[in-house]
Amino acid sequence: MINNKLLKSKNESRVKKAKNNFAPLISIVVINYNGKSYLEETLPPLLNLNYPNYEIIVVDNGSTDRSINFIKTIKKIKLIESERIGEKNYACNLGISKSKGEYILLMDNDLIITDLDILNDLIFEINNLHNCGAISLAFKNRGENLSNGYGNFICFYYAYEKTNISLDEILQMHETAIGTPNGSGFFIKKELWDKVEGYDDHLPFGGDDDDIGIKIWLYGYSNYLFSKSVQIHIGMPERTDTYKYSVKLQKKTYAHMYTIVKNFRVINVFISLIGYITFSSAKAIKQSIKRKSFKPLTSTIIGYFTFIKNIPTALKKRKKIQKNRITKNDIFFKIRPSFTEKHSRINAFMGLFR
Repeated sequence: MINNKLLKSKNESRVKKAKNNFAPLISIVVINYNGKSYLEETLPPLLNLNYPNYEIIVVDNGSTDRSINFIKTIKKIKLIESERIGEKNYACNLGISKSKGEYILLMDNDLIITDLDILNDLIFEINNLHNCGAISLAFKNRGENLSNGYGNFICFYYAYEKTNISLDEILQMHETAIGTPNGSGFFIKKELWDKVEGYDDHLPFGGDDDDIGIKIWLYGYSNYLFSKSVQIHIGMPERTDTYKYSVKLQKKTYAHMYTIVKNFRVINVFISLIGYITFSSAKAIKQSIKRKSFKPLTSTIIGYFTFIKNIPTALKKRKKIQKNRITKNDIFFKIRPSFTEKHSRINAFMGLFR
């Protein structure tokens, strides 16, 4: 179990300084879809954070599980109901557009904040780290002692498979650069969010965190990991239900290829698309055999065709991004986890076939 009290004492003086002298408004924006059982655990800690100036906004994405009734019972929380049902990217943009804070903590509904002083620390970090863009919160799945919740990373076949490492190793990665933030929870200045135009709400799901993280690097900023404390993720991925897995796989396949075309340099677009198609096809075949169903394979193929259909949209958005980029190279390719890389390379390859 993480001893957050011991971790907080390490930087107690700077937290106290931030709390007493610098407390700009922070907007905590939580995205919810049929997550009432999660919210019952994740909202109470947010109501008791040791920070004097913050608001909580919950954007509901069309829930049918009485989430809205539950949220309405908490007076300190502002509820926004999205008119576009089940579209996460749009819901995130909507919630942040309605926020009043100078800083944004964007969270999924299934992340428990374990560190009540976290907003003080995040304010300090974002104003002291070099060219700070987004700060991703480290997390672990409840009941597990190893985790890969230390940000995301991009490679030439797009999805760099991370190694599950110990919590001690994650704690040692505090303030290190990462490729892109994890959407479970990350901190960003609202001004920067607006500058990179937030999430691409053309995509209903998938590609959101990678897309915004890549844009942050291209616009001259850096993404970092916050692992002074480790938060708890209680929503486990639905991998056992073949239908749900396949629906998500279709959306992610399209989103990943779309993101590559939008953001990468021309030469890297071609290299990455070839690599991505090769490995995603192999993964889909493996999953179809494992699940004794053609759904993963057909969903991946549909994702490919959806991408082809929407290439004009990706190229249109690409034009603006490439015009505004500051860094000439795709610097995010060079960002890797700071722990031992040797066993990570092996896992990166093998993980594609899981």
